[in-house]
Amino acid sequence: MKKLLFLFATCASLHAFDQVVIWGHKLHSHTHSYIHEAFFRAFNHMGYKTLWLDDEDDQSLYNFKNSLFITEGQVDKKIPLRQDCVYVLHNCDDPKYKGINGCKLQVYTDDVLSRKTAKKIAPCIYYDLENKTLYMPWATDQLPNEIDTIKKSIKGIERSNYVAWVGTICDGEHGNIGQLEPFFKKSKREVAKKRGIEIAEHIDFIRNAYMAPTIVGKWQKEKGYIPCRIFKNISYGQMGITNSKRVAELFGDRIVYEESESKLFTAAEKRMKSLKEEELFALMDFVRDNHTYVQRIETILDFMEKCNVR
Repeated sequence: MKKLLFLFATCASLHAFDQVVIWGHKLHSHTHSYIHEAFFRAFNHMGYKTLWLDDEDDQSLYNFKNSLFITEGQVDKKIPLRQDCVYVLHNCDDPKYKGINGCKLQVYTDDVLSRKTAKKIAPCIYYDLENKTLYMPWATDQLPNEIDTIKKSIKGIERSNYVAWVGTICDGEHGNIGQLEPFFKKSKREVAKKRGIEIAEHIDFIRNAYMAPTIVGKWQKEKGYIPCRIFKNISYGQMGITNSKRVAELFGDRIVYEESESKLFTAAEKRMKSLKEEELFALMDFVRDNHTYVQRIETILDFMEKCNVR
């Protein structure tokens, strides 16, 4: 606890903004809204005054002086642009940002490996100081202390027979539980699907499932994209199961990986039968200590400092 407080105090001293403004998608309005929700929860947890607004909000009600803005290019038409603020921009190509004090945030893909100005800081995290661009994966929406609470709740749990999938049922380019569904039906396991649910229901649904695979499609495989689904499912109390080589490399031998869906099904069934509670808890601890939005925010603030964005 003392270490965390020291880190928060250090971040606050380096970055003298008065508040954080998530200028983003309101909850359930867009798949990216869950990323903005996670940023909002983590900044609040870390002691920052944090607002979550969008283009429909009345700007006259707020004092934006000396704020850190985080936004995304599909929802930033009316974002206030001020010389006394700093900006973290995700997929924002609008020329209106020219000359503002800020940096770019991009989700990790293997494309960054060919960028000569990008330097590896941690697994799948790269700093490009020359272009003021940070590359990193998203994370679980759970805070570190919340993962510890979930660990307590799954001691001795009797799991249900269903296989859980939360999110959009995507095409073959971006991942679909349908790629595994025929195998589960043969073993008489129902594939249960949900989307647009609140965090508490989400956790219960994943935690109580027999398993919750993270399936990526053709584009995500080729690009080395790391879905936040893998971090969420593990933090909610499930073994990591994936057909993504890049995800498997990030976790080492802690999770189940096979590129072939049929082999993945067989390997997952085998691992679930032998899985020990302490093995699952160690995997959850790995996510708690490395892949929450607390760590992602610390990375952003460190990058801003190195880019002299403050």
